[in-house]
Amino acid sequence: MAFTACFSEPKKLAEMEEYEGPILESENVEIIMTEGSIRKLGIKGNKQLTFSNGDLEFPETIRIDFFDSEGDTTSILTALEGFYDAKTKLYRATGDVVVINLKENQTLKTEELFWNPNTERIYTDQFFIVTTETDLIQGTGMDAPQDFSEFKVTNPKDTEFLIKETNENN
Repeated sequence: MAFTACFSEPKKLAEMEEYEGPILESENVEIIMTEGSIRKLGIKGNKQLTFSNGDLEFPETIRIDFFDSEGDTTSILTALEGFYDAKTKLYRATGDVVVINLKENQTLKTEELFWNPNTERIYTDQFFIVTTETDLIQGTGMDAPQDFSEFKVTNPKDTEFLIKETNENN
């Protein structure tokens, strides 16, 4: 019995390409951050990719729930994709980004939004629309606390005032 094989010259370890893909892939992820026994933050994703440098990617939707000091939900951020950059310690949400302030009943819509967990602020330099009970505010560039209780517009566009009709017969 004879065995033969063809081998090309083996690559030296130094010449081999370094793997840059995820080192861990998780599905239906839920991360809950607490301070003492009080819930401060919740992150959910259909899929999470973890990279060797500490970066995270949520390629199939991300949802971040922000909580107040009593543990009640103040605002919710959703997007088609999410990213965490371990070097800058910033989260970036992209694609149909929506932030809802539950207490003030206002909504932010944009295509890209950053969240800084250290400063507890959200911001974008992209076009956005904020809808409140009385206003429709548009602009480019916005900064707000993560609970979206207030916001600063960098370059405002036309603002519309919404008038709600009420039925006097009810």
